[in-house]
Amino acid sequence: MKINIQKLENELIEIDDRCDTDFLDQEYRRFYPEEVQLHILVDKFGRDIKIDVTLHTIAHYTCHRCLADYSVAFDVREKQIFQIGEGKLQDSDEVIRLPANTTDIDISFVLSEMILLNHPIKMLCKEDCKGICPGCGADLNKESCRCGETKYDPRWEALRKLIK
Repeated sequence: MKINIQKLENELIEIDDRCDTDFLDQEYRRFYPEEVQLHILVDKFGRDIKIDVTLHTIAHYTCHRCLADYSVAFDVREKQIFQIGEGKLQDSDEVIRLPANTTDIDISFVLSEMILLNHPIKMLCKEDCKGICPGCGADLNKESCRCGETKYDPRWEALRKLIK
């Protein structure tokens, strides 16, 4: 997605837009297949442009404990500062420098970074998900374990006698 800054004065403008997740790698696009809603605030002050992006979409995950598919709202907010032309950067880690003749700012990498940095490491359908029984394969969120009495490996019987 590109933002035209050619006629942008020292002012604050709001942009509401929608886009597909084509900016994501195929690996992550399967989690975020739906359209992304964007609310963007663009604030120009001198040679600096501050962009405040709020992103909303629906994420589709598979629970790591019970393997159930579930959907959840995915909301992220991020700010990025761009500097047009030459000059000294105040905080070079936070500011992206663009050439003096820049007319459009492509924020696709910002959107991609927002999703990738906020993608959950462990996906859980609910915080107290009980998962699947390793013995019988029952989804413990929906039913009880069907294993019955736990069967012990006979090779450990000699050690079990030492405990008694």
